[in-house]
Parts: sequence; structure tokens; C-alpha cells
Amino acid sequence: MKRTWIVVTALILIVLGSLFSHDLVFAKQKPEPSFAKNLQVLTFVKSKKELKSWMNMMKKSLGVNCSYCHNTQNYASDAKVAKRRARMMLKMLVQIRQEYFAFPNAKKPTCYTCHQGHKRPVNIPPGGFKNFSDN
Repeated sequence: MKRTWIVVTALILIVLGSLFSHDLVFAKQKPEPSFAKNLQVLTFVKSKKELKSWMNMMKKSLGVNCSYCHNTQNYASDAKVAKRRARMMLKMLVQIRQEYFAFPNAKKPTCYTCHQGHKRPVNIPPGGFKNFSDN
């Protein structure tokens, strides 16, 4: 009888644990906002106005217009290389802002910090980082 209770208790704990972990896994997957399609990095943006603000910051920081990264007939398309590269750069920027500039009144970096109105970052040494290694 004692063994049965142990088995039943273990099964209940396993079921509850799997339900809890299932909720944790699927809770991280937010539904796509109604104001944007294929939004992958700026998932914390809460409105179309806020998204446009981010897009304008990128546009001004690189001295480009929307069509540089986007197919203006289908903004959700990932066909342009510039959009895929911008997404990687934006992930880096968001991570830097969250990890290193989370303190109060921090002057957070933007795309302009490195690009200063140019498509390619201007704050790199002549010749780039060709000989740079982790060693």
C-alpha cells in the first residue's frame, strides 16, 4: 500500500512538472502583434508608433530609406540581405542596451553610435578587423 502511494505521488509530480515546463516553454512564444508581421527582434515594442520610432532611428542612423532593408510591397519579406543583416545588428544593439546600459539615466547607444549616417559603421580601423583573433 505504501509503495502504491509513492508511485501515485511520483506520477502526479511528473505530470505536474511536465505541465509546468510546457507552460514555461510556450509562454515565451508571444503572439505576433497586430501592427506588424514577421517581427523577430523588437518583440518588446507595444505599438505601431513605437515600432515606427525604432525604424526611423535606424533609417536616420544609416542615412537610408525604408526600401534599403524592406521590400516596400511586402514589409514582412526577408528577401533582402540588408534586412537580415539589420536584424543581426539590431539583436546586438538590444542586447548591449539591456546588459550594459540598464542602469537609471543611462545614455543608451543607438545605431547612430557606430554608423553616424553611413550604411557601414564608421568607427572601425582602416582595413577592418582582418587580423583580429580571440587568442
